[in-house]
Amino acid sequence: MGVSTTKVVLLSIFLFLGMVLPGIFMQPESSLEVWNINESEFPENNSSAQERLTFLLNYAILAPSSHNSQPWKFNVSDESIQVFADQSRWLSVADPDKREMYISLGAALENLIISAEHFGYNCTISYFPGETDLVAEVFLKEGTKASPNPALFEAITTRHTNRNPYQMRAISGAELDDLYRYSSLPDVAVFLSQDPDTNKAFRDLVVEADGTLYSDINYRSELGRWLGQGVMGPRGAKAKLAQLAVVFLDVGPAETQKDSDLINSTPCIGFISTAENDSLSSLQAGRALERLWLAAASRGIGLHPMSQPLEVPQMKDRLSALLPASSEMRAVQQTFRLGYAASEEEHSGRRPLEEVLIEN
Repeated sequence: MGVSTTKVVLLSIFLFLGMVLPGIFMQPESSLEVWNINESEFPENNSSAQERLTFLLNYAILAPSSHNSQPWKFNVSDESIQVFADQSRWLSVADPDKREMYISLGAALENLIISAEHFGYNCTISYFPGETDLVAEVFLKEGTKASPNPALFEAITTRHTNRNPYQMRAISGAELDDLYRYSSLPDVAVFLSQDPDTNKAFRDLVVEADGTLYSDINYRSELGRWLGQGVMGPRGAKAKLAQLAVVFLDVGPAETQKDSDLINSTPCIGFISTAENDSLSSLQAGRALERLWLAAASRGIGLHPMSQPLEVPQMKDRLSALLPASSEMRAVQQTFRLGYAASEEEHSGRRPLEEVLIEN
């Protein structure tokens, strides 16, 4: 005897709810309240050195990260803060060499340094000092109260990723010079292009990379997993529906067309590159990216990372070919679009500070 249509429908609904409801109620805790941190809350009177250093992490956790994965953990003592990679949040398919993970960690490290200097600390950084997953230890010593970069510090709580179309208005030479100046770090090169041919070549690479990535079920599954956790924009049922759409529907053509249109609406394409292609280089590139991003945010300029060609290994050399021929730093670490956004976007949620603190 065959199964009735009603039973098939009920069974399908039951299976669907079994996939969706657990994901809705078990989504990791994420909050927008963390963006409301006020510098006047910095603990001073009768507070311990560890309490003061821990406060600085309220700014570190506001850093951008690939897929909003937030792959960091911190250990605080009386005189230093250790920054660890949280390997459980590594995107092994989209980021097999961990380049994006270390760039994310570099951005968090830069927020920590900027905020520490703002509150009067002199910082000394030790990179990869030996302990497993320890990417940096920052030693902090109280010094002058004069903030060397007040504009960058203030932008930490206003910076966000703007994925909207940008106005086709060129960024002035003076503003580009400021962006270069603020993002200047040793061993890192920043290249900002408003050349139509370069921008078109970059768009073609993104379109090709999208086609490759969205045809890979493993990539779509990983992307869907992060969407389903509600950390990349939509939350609750919308997040689970977005996950199901990415995994089970052919969203590649639509996403490819959207990315193409976004780049067509972008006056400026950016590249961050290094001489070497190792974890330290990616970490330093992340610091430069965050400095540039904060400087752009302070001037009302939007930034949107677009790393698709870097996530397809065989396309990296073609991407490097877009850099100036005179540049000796040929290892592209990050690509992005830059411009004046037609509309704003909201912040994305962050894990609570207590979740990323390592208990001593």
